Amino acid sequence: MRDAKAGGTTDWAHRVLATVSQQIGAGGPSEVARLAQQLDQAPWWEGCPSATDLPGAEMAPGYRRVPLISATDAGYSALLIVWPPGHGTPIHDHEGLWGIELVLDGVIEVEAFSLALEPQLALVSKGATMLGVGDHAAFSDSDYAHRCRNLSVHRPALSLHIYGGELEGFRAFDRDAKGRWNGVEHRVRREAALT
Repeated sequence: MRDAKAGGTTDWAHRVLATVSQQIGAGGPSEVARLAQQLDQAPWWEGCPSATDLPGAEMAPGYRRVPLISATDAGYSALLIVWPPGHGTPIHDHEGLWGIELVLDGVIEVEAFSLALEPQLALVSKGATMLGVGDHAAFSDSDYAHRCRNLSVHRPALSLHIYGGELEGFRAFDRDAKGRWNGVEHRVRREAALT
């Protein structure tokens, strides 16, 4: 059973950050996979929040980012993302950062894409995966993009995100009327930290 009390959630967040700090390395594929394995039980650690523990989860028009730590403080960033019912992202990248996205509550669909910038922008779907509690998507390549969607139309979902630096922006991708891919730069908005 999850401890929804603020103190329990704070302790849980500190345990997550301690685990990441112990495992962090150069951020190559083996380190990312090892870190994901170390965190796979985090949804069952005492104090793990649920999506409804974070205010506004059911009413938000878009996803909500709740920082746990910034890259300035630790060399990596960690945050929670609250997904409103049915919410999805556009196809987007992560500015070349490695990352792990772990589902803590709910079910999220992740469709991964190979991304090529030369000779022209091109994205090729690698397929979609459904991630339930304890499942994760991990990436360590700069040629990676994806889109995510909360599969429930009735309840919010919650995921933990660890990135190999500060995610300050991203490119969102879509196709024009002629079928060519376009990328548009976006800046990430900041929210108050949980801890």
